[in-house]
Amino acid sequence: MKKFILKALVSASLVASCAAANAATDINNTSTLVFTNNTSFIGATYGSAAVGKTFTEDFTFTQGGGFGLTAAVVSITLGALSGVNITGFTLTGNGITATGSLASSSGLQTWTLTAPSLATGIYTLAAVGKVTGTTGGSFGGNVNVSPVPEASTTAMMLGGLALVGFIAARRRRVTNPAGTTGNLMPA
Repeated sequence: MKKFILKALVSASLVASCAAANAATDINNTSTLVFTNNTSFIGATYGSAAVGKTFTEDFTFTQGGGFGLTAAVVSITLGALSGVNITGFTLTGNGITATGSLASSSGLQTWTLTAPSLATGIYTLAAVGKVTGTTGGSFGGNVNVSPVPEASTTAMMLGGLALVGFIAARRRRVTNPAGTTGNLMPA
């Protein structure tokens, strides 16, 4: 019985030390996006306990029908006190990976990502980086989805426009009683 308790205590301490080691180096969070009028907020805030740690923030969502996506995240460094260094911004899902682009200047990081033609599916938008401020840091951003008509819908619309144009052109032409064609509109 004593051996069993000792083994259980040793196992529990190993599990706790491994969990503490992982918690000391990485922050992994997953959130589900909720869209209001095709727009959703993304972001995270880290306190002083996160200083020097790396993070991965995953924002998942499901989208139906064809759609396009634009997203941006911004991080502002306030001296040495508050800051995060975002090192990657990606969209994955449904067999695609889109990578964001970075524009930065003194104390300001802006990542933007555009994916113009996506199919129905489950997607994950990920921000990866490190907390650099001595009291923590944060980042925030916006995701916008817009419906993209399917190719068949576009083809039907163009076909309908062509038909309306044909009918309008045909109505402009009239047959005279003598059997010659003329144009109702003056030349």
